[in-house]
Amino acid sequence: MDSLKPAIHLAKGPAPTFVRQSGFTLTEMAVVLVIVALLIGGMILPLSAQQDIRYTAETQKQLDDLGEALYGYAASHADGNGRPFLPCPDTDGNGTENRSGTACTSQEGTLPWADLGLARQDAWGNAFRYRVAAAFSNSGTGFTLMSAGDIRVCTSAACTATLGTALPAVILSTGKNGASATADTDELENLDSDTDFVQRTGSPGGYDDIVTWLPPSLLLQRMVNAGRLP
Repeated sequence: MDSLKPAIHLAKGPAPTFVRQSGFTLTEMAVVLVIVALLIGGMILPLSAQQDIRYTAETQKQLDDLGEALYGYAASHADGNGRPFLPCPDTDGNGTENRSGTACTSQEGTLPWADLGLARQDAWGNAFRYRVAAAFSNSGTGFTLMSAGDIRVCTSAACTATLGTALPAVILSTGKNGASATADTDELENLDSDTDFVQRTGSPGGYDDIVTWLPPSLLLQRMVNAGRLP
């Protein structure tokens, strides 16, 4: 009878294997840390560069707005004969222009931001510098279609080439590196309180000023359109 019983076969699978888990070795951890540091460093540099680009664009926009504000100031301020004039620089840091009688206390200083109703500083937190020609800033005589400025903007401190001459006014940002520690010859030209200024392409660790100015033809045309001239 036993021969009639079905045979039962037990399937035997492969013997279970056990994987031994182990942690990182010190060498592996060191390699991972180096890779992470390189990745972080690769991210920081682009972020810093992007911030500089953003700040430069913001400051250029501020300078454009300040230029428009100067046109507006001239259109709304006139001497006793109705001739327009530009504001004087701020020489005491309170945001308003400084005059001695009808003439400017100094033809160069910081921008009278409070008088213009705009920002005091550029995107890096530096005060805007401002120079105005005496022929365009005297509140007793104003300026006419025949007035000529004495400011020029050059491509270098040597001024072998000019971007603008006989200018009424210049506004500038001293850029990321500010004005206190610069050793760049072209930047120093922008700080020496004379009538020459430099505007050129910036360089890493060097020149980074941003300069704008009022073209005399545009200023006079704006005053004609506003009914201030002739």
